[in-house]
Amino acid sequence: MKTVLLLSTYPIDSPRHGGQVRVANIAKTFSENGWSVTHLAVYEPEGYPPSTLGANDVPFPAGSSFRKYKGTYVPLINDLLSGEFASSEQGFPDILKKLPSVIDVIHVEQPWLWPLVLKIKQLPQYRNACLIYGSQNIEAPLKQEILDSYGVKDADSVISDIDALERKAALEADISVAVTQADFDVLEAWGASNPLLASNGIAPWEAEAEVLETWKKILPESPWILYVASAHPPNFKGFNECLGSSLACIPPDSKLVVVGSVCEHLEATLRASRWGQLNLSRLQLLYMLSDDDLDAVKTLAHAFLLPIPHGGGSNIKTAEAIYSGKYVVGTESAFRGFEQHLSQPEITVARTPGEFHAAIRNRLVGPATIGANGPDRESREPLTWARSLESIPRAAAEILKKKALEA
Repeated sequence: MKTVLLLSTYPIDSPRHGGQVRVANIAKTFSENGWSVTHLAVYEPEGYPPSTLGANDVPFPAGSSFRKYKGTYVPLINDLLSGEFASSEQGFPDILKKLPSVIDVIHVEQPWLWPLVLKIKQLPQYRNACLIYGSQNIEAPLKQEILDSYGVKDADSVISDIDALERKAALEADISVAVTQADFDVLEAWGASNPLLASNGIAPWEAEAEVLETWKKILPESPWILYVASAHPPNFKGFNECLGSSLACIPPDSKLVVVGSVCEHLEATLRASRWGQLNLSRLQLLYMLSDDDLDAVKTLAHAFLLPIPHGGGSNIKTAEAIYSGKYVVGTESAFRGFEQHLSQPEITVARTPGEFHAAIRNRLVGPATIGANGPDRESREPLTWARSLESIPRAAAEILKKKALEA
């Protein structure tokens, strides 16, 4: 049995945000294809409670000297700083204790821990490992957007270092994985030797009847629209950009139902709007839900909202919305990586706040579904994780065969 070491900057035992969900499904895909999987996270302890941690996860302490960037505190870049910590004498000894005795493949998601990958590969017992770089986004421009949105100044050096790091990872990896065709093209232009497209996907869900009945009593009787998101800053800052800080398009007997850690941020933003009172009257916040509850809420939704104005990579929530067969209203950017589904009649692309308001209003007064037979599951099967990620372990096996022949 081949062994893969899977690295990330977040634990995956209780996946919630998109990065966690993708890494958890990569681990599952390797395992289902006959691999032994060891996952190790170098995580920020202030962001993940002990109940969410795996046995091999290593903290990046808040008091570490590596929390400074070139001697200065810079907000929102602990992901970048984690790689230097993990490969240093401060972090690496604890990581070394967690490594399996044999590693055939090292797969790192996002570029942040690439210094750790190279540190591990320097060890004689791991020198022949196949290296996989999983690029969830082209990170430098995305980080620039985030820092700009928070008014962080003089970050040119940070962005330059991120750009250099992800280019280095793409060039040195045996396989570089992209989530969209646009990102694939960037990796290929950088000179990645084996670029691979493995899109984001979904885990099919089926809500339990008892849970559905419970949520029917809680949610609006009239058709309502669902927004599921994490507290990642673009998820609430982009919302206002798309909808103009107003929920006037939601009928008085309906709601925008919001799930996830975005809730408190979105509430604060919409409350501060000149239409604050109206907004709060159209808002139903469910915060964090269990998987069973979330499955029920997604099943009962009349429509899904995807207010993603820009950024990179692709969005797992888009895959879920398309798979549901319900109405979907979103930006062009929201459908990155899923452009082939845009012709489906339940999908509406909106480009301005006016178009968003009109589309939401129209969908909330329309019939529950486009067709009498519900969604066409067969055409949506490629959206499942089993299909979208299956090429990764297959490509890794091919590289290992090639390395064995060259040895």
